[in-house]
Amino acid sequence: MEICRDLEQWRPVRNAVVTVGSYDGVHRAHRSIIDLLNRHAEAEGGESVLITFSPHPRLVLQGEEAFRKNFRLLTTEQEKEELLAAAGLRNLLVLHFDEAFAAMPAERFVREILVERLRVKRMIIGFNHNFGHDRQGGYEQMVALGAQYGFSVERYPEYTVDGQAVSSSQIRRLLQAGRVTEANHLLGYAYFINGAWHQDVFEASSKFKLRPAAGHYLTKVKVNGRYYYTVAKIDGDIRLSDLPFLQEGDHMKVRFLKEISL
Repeated sequence: MEICRDLEQWRPVRNAVVTVGSYDGVHRAHRSIIDLLNRHAEAEGGESVLITFSPHPRLVLQGEEAFRKNFRLLTTEQEKEELLAAAGLRNLLVLHFDEAFAAMPAERFVREILVERLRVKRMIIGFNHNFGHDRQGGYEQMVALGAQYGFSVERYPEYTVDGQAVSSSQIRRLLQAGRVTEANHLLGYAYFINGAWHQDVFEASSKFKLRPAAGHYLTKVKVNGRYYYTVAKIDGDIRLSDLPFLQEGDHMKVRFLKEISL
């Protein structure tokens, strides 16, 4: 996967098939959209492109204190990039999000970024996705702009699993309620936190990473290239049982497999 973090350095691709979004979690709906992008790109003789943002728009719009209090990320930027690469995305364009970008009108975003820079051939837009200043741009406006600038637009329908809509917001709600098994079903993988062992507790590498609700969870821990199953207790800190060999500073990935009762 090619990653571009500076729009000025973007290398135009042939017949770009594009979507836009935060893609926090890279869950099953996200990966389904990427699969659709790739299929269209193959048919068009082009390449798939995802436009995403750094930092997360809510961090800019709400401020760090409100963001930390009311919102947490399912994936850090590095984790998201690794998941997107594994999903088969061809190109990732990471746009810096600030107040000036937030104020950009939808028509300007389409004209300057999608058309002039990316030379978009086809645009895939989520069923409830809005873009531009105050999220004024929606599917109907994108269709109109596509007709004006010469690209096609497809609306991706709501993605459901067992009758439940899959979204980053719903997955956050499930994790914050301690319903890890259900969250994992929507993610399509076991929710994980990267971090390190510090003063006998596990600390996440990012202060913005969401942790499941207080409780006990069966986990799969990767440390020093080996895997161990153990119980994690969350009670403000994250404590891991039966791993006496852990040393200060050990880097770890903790996958939360399911909630348990003790």
